[in-house]
Amino acid sequence: MPWFIPFSHHKITMFTHTYTQIYRLSLVLLTLILLFVGSADAIALEPDYTIPDDLTSVKTWRRGYSADEALEFRRTYTYEDFVNTGDTGAYMFSRLGELIPTATLYRQGSVANLPKKPMPQIANVTATTKLGTKTLGAAIKDERSRLRAIAVVHNGELVFEKYIGIRPQDSHLWQSCSKTISSLLIHLLAEENLISLDVPVTEYLDELADTGWKQVTVADVLHHKSGMDVEENNVSDPSHPVAQFYKSALAARGEPSGPSQDELLREIDVLQEPGLAFQYGSINTQILGLLIERVTGKPWNDVASERVWSKIGMEGDGKVAITSTGELLNGGVIAGRLRDFARYGMIYTPSWNVVATESIVSDSYLGKVYGAVDQEIFNKGYMGQRMNDNFGFKPGELGASYQWDAVFPDGDLYKSGRSGQALYVSPETDTVVVWFSTTWQSSLWLEGYAREIVTQIFRN
Repeated sequence: MPWFIPFSHHKITMFTHTYTQIYRLSLVLLTLILLFVGSADAIALEPDYTIPDDLTSVKTWRRGYSADEALEFRRTYTYEDFVNTGDTGAYMFSRLGELIPTATLYRQGSVANLPKKPMPQIANVTATTKLGTKTLGAAIKDERSRLRAIAVVHNGELVFEKYIGIRPQDSHLWQSCSKTISSLLIHLLAEENLISLDVPVTEYLDELADTGWKQVTVADVLHHKSGMDVEENNVSDPSHPVAQFYKSALAARGEPSGPSQDELLREIDVLQEPGLAFQYGSINTQILGLLIERVTGKPWNDVASERVWSKIGMEGDGKVAITSTGELLNGGVIAGRLRDFARYGMIYTPSWNVVATESIVSDSYLGKVYGAVDQEIFNKGYMGQRMNDNFGFKPGELGASYQWDAVFPDGDLYKSGRSGQALYVSPETDTVVVWFSTTWQSSLWLEGYAREIVTQIFRN
């Protein structure tokens, strides 16, 4: 039996395996037990997940920042603050352009209205994370979660929205959730025959012809199976090009940052043959951005503005980080408002026409995404293992492609971002879940809640 059943962009029919049915039943039983004991937290597990006692509650910043606070954070920010995501790092996540040079993603036209139809019962959805087994409402209140804002859109309507640690008008880092913009642009360029997925990346980036990238195809970097030594679990080793890539990307103005992105790309070693493992790495996405710039002749932010950002009724412009050596971080580090994050997710659902006058995600996109999934290689890297663990799936049941971290058997898509950002899209149920977070040292993932919102509320 094929992994997915044929579908169209606007009507998707997928199957749900026996495991999922059992999983749903267990959730129903858990909910009944919670209701019986009279409190959703009465039997909550409380693992020993801790954060430093001196971290300021993110709720404090729902009011914004004082002039003195802002000045202090601007003066003291370093790359290490981004890595740790303490108080200064949290400031950086919601004030990107004050600390790092940025380019602009331009909005145009009228703002797309999101009709409101509140569903407060979403706060009662339960999931198990490092915080224990809790309702979403309890997880939001838990100081350890450091969740800053969350929104859910269903059938084109805003059904749940909370701002915990930022204001509605604030932009916040989407982090790697924005990698999906690059994957969409690559797909659109391939449809126009401006780029081929089947040729080596050096066909377009000849400056890498004498490096290990010469054996890697566009499809290999698109699906994070390049075989190059780019996996993100190397970010803690300061001698590794991946850690140096991060520092070059997110150092403060004037902070020594080492080699440029272009130099680091040439230093990446071959780890293994392409296609053998799903090994997630932002350097793959940087290659995609360079490909987009090379075949269009335009900066990545201009291409993304013209083809995506300006067409979906955004409230505000987006910001794209520029490295200390002047290179654009091609889709890996952008900032925008919460509702704009939700609007972006909606272009992958049947309600795309609520925010756009033309379909941006072509009818063939989802078919390509599902068709490129390879479950056999998914668990051979740290990201696939994390997805399986946090969503409660077994090896061989999930996959990844087109920069999405998890592609589910029922057609749902998930993308995470450093320090807890989330983008969950369910085309079948016409649902989008997004949130912003500043989890301590990127050590807590609440992603299970995104799927449980869809499963417990909209798929039951």
